[in-house]
Amino acid sequence: MIVRCIQIISPATGKVVTDHPAIRVGAEYPVLEVSTTARRVELRIPELLDTTDYRDRPGLWDAAMFTVVSSRMPSCWVAELEDGRLTLAPREWQRAGFWEDYFDGVPAAVDDYDRLKAEILADA
Repeated sequence: MIVRCIQIISPATGKVVTDHPAIRVGAEYPVLEVSTTARRVELRIPELLDTTDYRDRPGLWDAAMFTVVSSRMPSCWVAELEDGRLTLAPREWQRAGFWEDYFDGVPAAVDDYDRLKAEILADA
């Protein structure tokens, strides 16, 4: 799934802003994960914020910021419903603590992220 950013909603304030260092209006992004609750839909988008660390910083962004360019769903996504949250993502990413491990640089989580991100991009 590929989306195009049409507006930026600050994750900190929830208000529309003109710019953000991690994302820009008009750019297209692969969707790595979709997470929904009764009140919110978020898309996980890869972002590279720290140029000294060449790992992605995949952040969750309000789906209202985007329009769909390609609706092709990655073949590695599975649906998970837990505590009222529906998530579409690779099964390995849905385990408790995965994102904490990834951001902490745990090698197995980094490897899972890199491998599955490549699968998602190949399906896009």
